[in-house]
Amino acid sequence: MKTQAMSSALRATLTLREARALHDLAMSGAKALGYMAPSQTDSVIAALAAGIAELDRKQADARARRNVVAKRPSYPPMMNLTVGGFTISAHKGDWIDISTVPDLRFWSALTDENETMQSEIRREAWRVLVLNPSPYGSMFLASDCTLSASKSEVEQVAQRLVAGLDPALVPEKEGQ
Repeated sequence: MKTQAMSSALRATLTLREARALHDLAMSGAKALGYMAPSQTDSVIAALAAGIAELDRKQADARARRNVVAKRPSYPPMMNLTVGGFTISAHKGDWIDISTVPDLRFWSALTDENETMQSEIRREAWRVLVLNPSPYGSMFLASDCTLSASKSEVEQVAQRLVAGLDPALVPEKEGQ
């Protein structure tokens, strides 16, 4: 504790532990006197409580700033391959089927909002996209999700998706 005499007051600098001890002492003193303590006692106790709360918050903020690790952006695992002339892109993550048609599957990233839907959820699986080689139309031609986190399953799903596409969509090889 540090004290400094001013012209009409005394300034005290207290640690958090000292402030709590002084607050407890003031509370027990007021209680022992049956709350017949001087009128300033309530304001002193309230000011100590407010100061303790503020100091506690500032110390917690400082601890949190010290403990923050420089966060680098994290990107989910991704892989690209070519199957039947098509570029395949696969992203690993948690996926939910948001399609309303039972035979059609449309996989979307799982979020807190859509996790409550009555849909199939696949965690740590690969969403496989067959990309459209044409700049026109949709970004991808077909998509599905693997049942597991196995990378070998990605190629099987990609081959099944490409086999189900219209042969007219197969991109021409360069130089032909």
